[in-house]
Amino acid sequence: MYRQLAWPVFVPSVLVGVARGATLPVSVLAAMQLGASAALASLIIALVGGAALLTTVPAGRFIDHVGDRPAMLVSVAAGAVCTAAIVGALVWGGQGALSLFVVAMVLNAPVMSVWTLSRQALVADQVPTVQRGRAMTALGGTLRAGNLVGPLLGAALLLRLPIWSVYVLSIGCALLALAVLYSPAGAALDVAARERGGGRGARPAGGPGRALVAPGAQRAGASLPTGPASAHVRWRAVTLAGAAVGALAVARAAQPVALQLWGVQLGLTASAISTLVAVGAAVELVLMLPGGHLKDRVGRTPVLIVCLAVYGAGFLLMPTLPSPPGMVTAVLVMALGNGLGAGINMTIGADLSPEVGRARFLGVWALFSGAGVLLGPATVSALVAIGGIGLALTGVGGVALGGAAWTAAVARAVGLPRGLGRDAPGTPPASGPPPTP
Repeated sequence: MYRQLAWPVFVPSVLVGVARGATLPVSVLAAMQLGASAALASLIIALVGGAALLTTVPAGRFIDHVGDRPAMLVSVAAGAVCTAAIVGALVWGGQGALSLFVVAMVLNAPVMSVWTLSRQALVADQVPTVQRGRAMTALGGTLRAGNLVGPLLGAALLLRLPIWSVYVLSIGCALLALAVLYSPAGAALDVAARERGGGRGARPAGGPGRALVAPGAQRAGASLPTGPASAHVRWRAVTLAGAAVGALAVARAAQPVALQLWGVQLGLTASAISTLVAVGAAVELVLMLPGGHLKDRVGRTPVLIVCLAVYGAGFLLMPTLPSPPGMVTAVLVMALGNGLGAGINMTIGADLSPEVGRARFLGVWALFSGAGVLLGPATVSALVAIGGIGLALTGVGGVALGGAAWTAAVARAVGLPRGLGRDAPGTPPASGPPPTP
């Protein structure tokens, strides 16, 4: 599984993750450098989340129309152009530079939506249900790897160069990802699909979810079902699970904004903040593999509950320890919770998705996390304006803990896969009947 997806998906995902990870810890600082206040800088990040939310469903339709891999290529190229505009704004720094920065950031939001959904749809199509938790965790792990390497490289650049140098690094990583996607190894799934007489993108003619089924998997009942029945979507379960995923998205979107503002309040430099983000990402990366096995063996719901509870505790811990060592401790607690939940959003989305029109469904599913991406920075902005960054950290922590309680309350109604050998015969299917032992 991992070998077949390495060059077409995982390697470019790591490079795009580095590109994103390098800029994430300095996006608020860049806005403040161009003249934005702390509250306005947070609001700008919220505008980016709003743009992502509004364009999520069209992004899914676009992917369904052009195919997974072509959508990946277009999104990486467009992202590099948007980042180049941000570099121009930071180098210019004159009147109107902040406006150019905001426009480029907002335009980059739908681009990232297309990238995220297209690679998720590609992996969901290629991997059977019994391997989906590990595959989606590995996909989420590419983001963690980017969040480790990107901030470290950015911190090194910031020791001697201005903030715009980090965005130049981001462009370089995006161009490398584009080169990998265009390489023969990066196009392997597309070539295999054409050789089978398959349709669009990288989807083989045998149908979604069948390309990487291991020998004997069909005898074990591990392959995904096909046919009209697989198009059924349990919308009540989608809504209930989406609310929990939305709470996680609020915390994840708020974290980089809150960390930057809290670090500035404690007197930390941009390089120190980037390094701290990288430390947290390293912990998350270490926990990625056990987190993936837990999703497949223990079940999605317990992992999501623990992820939200521990993650929220980290937010609540930070204002109670108002010092650099306390901030390090809180970041490590956050990383513990978030690392165990790596890929949980994509895994649940794939579980609930139909085989027919999967990318379009994932576009709808992404509305929940998109709402969180909007509300996270907006919540920080509003609470900072009301009572300071300490109140903002407490509020976001409360949202995460509330999400954990909600997940536990609706677990039976949602009926997500409970782990290998633990699914009851009457458990409602996610995107079809669960595999039989």
